[in-house]
Amino acid sequence: MTFFDLGLVLASVICVAGLVWRVSKWCGRPVRNSAPFSPLKGMQAFVVDVLLLARTGRQSPLRWIGHTLIFVGFMGLLLFHALDDQITSNFFFGYESTLDPWQFLRNLFGLMVLVGLGIMTYRRVANKKLRELTRFQDWFAFLLVGGIILSGFFLEATKIMSPRVFDRMVYEYLVVEDGSDLTALKAVWADKYGVVFTERLPMNEETLARGMELDEESCMDCHSNTSSSFVSRTMATALTPIGPALNRSQATEVFWYLHLLLCFVGLAALPFGKFLHPLTTPANLIVRQGRRDGEGETPSVRKGLGLDACTRCGECSLHCSVAPAFSVMGNSDILPSEKLISFKKYQQGELFGDALTAFADGSRTCTECLRCTDICSAGINLQELWMEAKQAAQVQRVDMNMAVRQLTPKGRIQTFECSDCKPDIYGLADNKESYQGCVQCTTCTSVCPVVAVCEDASADLDLMPQQIMNLLRMGMKEEAMGARMVWSCTTCYKCQEHCPQNIRVADVLYELRNTAAVRMRKGNQ
Repeated sequence: MTFFDLGLVLASVICVAGLVWRVSKWCGRPVRNSAPFSPLKGMQAFVVDVLLLARTGRQSPLRWIGHTLIFVGFMGLLLFHALDDQITSNFFFGYESTLDPWQFLRNLFGLMVLVGLGIMTYRRVANKKLRELTRFQDWFAFLLVGGIILSGFFLEATKIMSPRVFDRMVYEYLVVEDGSDLTALKAVWADKYGVVFTERLPMNEETLARGMELDEESCMDCHSNTSSSFVSRTMATALTPIGPALNRSQATEVFWYLHLLLCFVGLAALPFGKFLHPLTTPANLIVRQGRRDGEGETPSVRKGLGLDACTRCGECSLHCSVAPAFSVMGNSDILPSEKLISFKKYQQGELFGDALTAFADGSRTCTECLRCTDICSAGINLQELWMEAKQAAQVQRVDMNMAVRQLTPKGRIQTFECSDCKPDIYGLADNKESYQGCVQCTTCTSVCPVVAVCEDASADLDLMPQQIMNLLRMGMKEEAMGARMVWSCTTCYKCQEHCPQNIRVADVLYELRNTAAVRMRKGNQ
């Protein structure tokens, strides 16, 4: 069994087994009613969202260009290069991979993929938030795809230069009895095709003319001028000074094995991590039928498909309305792209300890604004997933807000007391300069939307914002932590923006709530 046969069999077995394993995880969940599938809408979604990448285009023109180049280029290489014996040769009479337009298209498709990868890499490096969300599997996917394309270009470049390849073709396809004819043909292939021969060849007009005759008679039916391989030929020309060394080291064979090895790794990795999304994302977009809202999904197979359709592009996290909370709390499960990973682990029973706590807290932080579902280029119904995640969070961990409301005023003080605690988070509540300028003018209370919607603010909220500032001024931090106002604050920052004394009212309330939550957790451990 050859290297190619062995590698293809092993990679295919791993791929099929992995696909069965991944698909099996989609089943076995409760099923709800869902909107019926419409073939017409499904076909429309295939054209608009899969082929034209319309959802990606709504987010960023640069990202759309990058994805389109990768999608078109890789599909072109797959259909007209990797599967040329199965597809191209059966549909195009007289197909030869060394003839145009296939020789030209192979280079064009490969260059499109590389340019697309360059654009996507630039976006992830240039955007600080996106760079922080990028994981090892994202870079590995970029490197693997880039390695496949570059090794293919180097393989073709070294084949263009290789006299060994030339000798093999002459031996198999051409009978040259006259040594001068072989020399003439070599001269033409060195001049026209870029082969780097070790011997010095005559380049006079008579020799080249005879070589052209032989080339037209025996070679041109199967070989276009390698100049149409504009990337590979350029690389071959650049490598000409070290051409003899590359030929002696059998670089063509080295790059052939490397190219096949990377392709087999890509095939074997297809069912794992984000590598599956080239299959699951189009399938999910078709199943979703172009919907951009959170309506009508089924858990079970469709939900599992949606979970595996994530491309980890990070757009949902960049547009998340509660993303600023991540910069304060440091819980990555607040961000949709990261929470989705934890949600998958939770459903598979692989989330425990602190990771489970972070997932529960991150799920409760979601405001259900629907922005992530609307922006998702993979068409995942994230809204439905977050609703389920919130239900799971309620089971796994007590909601701090509800726990505080159920305590008596005395119980709140006892819960939050901490004699040896150092200043928490920012330490605003421990710094008199944060609130000593308060003149109790009640401007903060007047503009507060939470106070405005309460029928009886004193009963519902215990204390108003300016009264909380007064408690802190008197050193009653634990009493301030237990006020329902602290736990009802929506952090809209109106109080802070309108304060005539420039007191950071909202920041103080937010700090008090987070400090109290930390102390409650420590008390429950």
